[in-house]
Amino acid sequence: MVFEWKDEGKLHRVPKLEPGPPNVYFGDMFTTASKDAPNPLTGSFFLLEKVDNRDPAPKYDYDESGVVLKGELHIEDEEGNSAKLLPGDTFFVHRGSTIIFSTPRYAVAYKVAARQGHL
Repeated sequence: MVFEWKDEGKLHRVPKLEPGPPNVYFGDMFTTASKDAPNPLTGSFFLLEKVDNRDPAPKYDYDESGVVLKGELHIEDEEGNSAKLLPGDTFFVHRGSTIIFSTPRYAVAYKVAARQGHL
């Protein structure tokens, strides 16, 4: 297969992350075809809803980059660095970082990570 694509309708059907926090929806859309590839890459849709009590921040064991498509996404790392991202803004999470994602209402992002996907 030379390329794959998804239509915008997939943005409106991002699955609930299970197991996961009640406000996180996450779905892999594309992934490296070979499960044995030495440097896999996966593209995912990420939807976050506002919640008052956040779950503990996960530690990333892979590099990840993303772009905000809709809403407002807040990111904070373990050193206190933070950003408020709007549609069109991009971000990069370095492997080994502990990141907190939050939003005042909702956020939708497309993320690409150096990991094997779950399709």
